[in-house]
Amino acid sequence: MRGRWMATMCALALALVLLAVPQVLDRGLLFDGAQGYTFYLRSASSQAEIVTAEPSAALAEKLAAHSLAGESARYDRASDAFAQAEKYDAALLFTQKTQDVTDYYYYTPRLDGGVWLDGERVNLHIAVRGEGACIGSPLIFGGY
Repeated sequence: MRGRWMATMCALALALVLLAVPQVLDRGLLFDGAQGYTFYLRSASSQAEIVTAEPSAALAEKLAAHSLAGESARYDRASDAFAQAEKYDAALLFTQKTQDVTDYYYYTPRLDGGVWLDGERVNLHIAVRGEGACIGSPLIFGGY
């Protein structure tokens, strides 16, 4: 009797672990090799709580985040940010230039969510200033 109870408990524990692992793995960083990361909590807008992290601590910060609503990454070279958009097979929807920043707005079915801008559903945003860039999903908030 005791052996059957232990086997049942072990099977239950294993089932719970197997259910949890995909959830944790699915929360990896969206963008690779960045110089810094920013996470947006509670709102996919400028009202979001903003948490920044160095690359070495970024995954831990993301996993600890509650109500994650967005994520962005900063690159010293704009080409590295554009490579991330290519990784997601993102389609460029439109661009905007404001002072010294050029914004590129994309959509990819490989990322969830999105916001509506100029009649388009956007879920990937790249802002380029000089040689560097920032990429975010669904948008970059807090300025770049």
